[in-house]
Amino acid sequence: FLLKDSPREEVFRAVRAAAVGETVLSPAVGARVLRRVREPAPRAAELSEREHTVLRLVARGATNKEAAAALFISETTVKTHLAHIYTKLGVSDRAAAVATAYARGLLP
Repeated sequence: FLLKDSPREEVFRAVRAAAVGETVLSPAVGARVLRRVREPAPRAAELSEREHTVLRLVARGATNKEAAAALFISETTVKTHLAHIYTKLGVSDRAAAVATAYARGLLP
């Protein structure tokens, strides 16, 4: 993976390396990958009680509207809780949040 502003020679080197089956990372991308690997995984205890509740509802298939109605909160608040859950679990969508929560033992 190269950044779009990578020097021309670096791009040529990457193409040649990829042609023989090697993996190529620009220094900037490599640094990001290493930083991500070195960061400790978020802990389950970081989820608030309300975030656990929202996550359980989502795992059962509830839409944002249904979760909001069940908890007597707005859909916007549900979306905010989901955004916090995604960040804390290191995921980017509801399916990944549910899968990660099951894998970490956050959901029965």
